[in-house]
Amino acid sequence: MGTGMKKFIIRLLIFCCLPLPVLYLINYMVDAGLKKSHYGAYAEWNDILTGNAKADMVIMGSSRAWVHFSPKILDSALHVNSYNLGYDGSGFGLQFKKLKIYLQHNPKPKYIVQEVGYIGTLRTITYLPGVQAFLPYLDDTAMLSVVQNSDSKMNFFDIHFPLYKYNNELVIVKEGLKNYFGHITQTTKYKGYEGRNQMWDSSFAEFKKANPDGWKCFIDSAGVHLFKDYLQFCKANGIKVILVFPPVYNESLQILVNLKDSRKYYEDFSKEFGVPFYNYENDTLNKDRKYFYNSEHLNKLGSEIFSREFANDVRKEIQ
Repeated sequence: MGTGMKKFIIRLLIFCCLPLPVLYLINYMVDAGLKKSHYGAYAEWNDILTGNAKADMVIMGSSRAWVHFSPKILDSALHVNSYNLGYDGSGFGLQFKKLKIYLQHNPKPKYIVQEVGYIGTLRTITYLPGVQAFLPYLDDTAMLSVVQNSDSKMNFFDIHFPLYKYNNELVIVKEGLKNYFGHITQTTKYKGYEGRNQMWDSSFAEFKKANPDGWKCFIDSAGVHLFKDYLQFCKANGIKVILVFPPVYNESLQILVNLKDSRKYYEDFSKEFGVPFYNYENDTLNKDRKYFYNSEHLNKLGSEIFSREFANDVRKEIQ
């Protein structure tokens, strides 16, 4: 008998030792508590699913959206109500699904600031980062669909058997129960944004050492078609999209072997769909490591400077 099968049987036996009504009760309390929590990604998902993330301007993208665009600065400078829906570790397919879930529960925004990059935006990625963030919402059809159509490895028991999904997730179970009994966890984020007070780390040096001949942006036709579908979807719904390539440490771009080819996709999208493309490849921030905590991500100091710069640049797009 394999190790995986032994582990499965042990887990199943543990659960079977408790009466089903007790399991259902604890499962209910954990789910309900997490639906109140502001811990981690629950803060944004709870805002989205309760209609409290409504905004004139929504920031979409990966972690580079999440840590680069400050709603507080954008709101003040542009006189809008913005919300950051940046999805850490995500491919674009997940970002599009997150937008559709958002639109099921919130009025459509006037503007979407769509962060784009040369790593995962136009590449098909099925990986679901942070699957724990979905666990209390599996009673929501759209949220369940995201889990089932990814490589999350969740099985029948995770979805249908009470409390099974929280096995090996003791921290989350404690968080759910704590919030259920009224001890609501607060968040350090502001409208989904989280500036990082971090200094430059060693990850870029390690990356260069592992890629002595440079690195290549991988793009596939399915990823390109999906992004076009997204732009058409927004156009059909009267949402103005603003494409943005945020600052990135300049040495990272210098070793990107197909930089021009990758950039051209966004330039072509801009022309085809009539959407503006703000490209900060040559921004002055890119030359100084003090504004970054790694080659792809601005720290809090850098992100706040960039947010002010972007707000000033994009002002002409805002009616």
